[in-house]
Amino acid sequence: MKKQEFKTKLIESLELPRDLFEGLPIIELTGNCKLYISNHRGILQYKQDEICIMAQTLRIDVKGLDMVLESYTREELVIRGYILFIGMVRL
Repeated sequence: MKKQEFKTKLIESLELPRDLFEGLPIIELTGNCKLYISNHRGILQYKQDEICIMAQTLRIDVKGLDMVLESYTREELVIRGYILFIGMVRL
């Protein structure tokens, strides 16, 4: 059995959330004014109208107006502003 297959079967048998086990980002948008992202790897670009965030295997692009970084820790970040677009690119 390959390592990835074993990992998948273990996650399913223990009923673990895949996103946390695999380090995938958790993204939560409240309306269009507050964005919460956990399991990030850092900020690549920060401007009022565009913020790019690195995740384990993704780049998350957030576009909007008057965006500010409300909070930022190693585990999570919160962006507040008028959010128009969230895009993800697999790396």
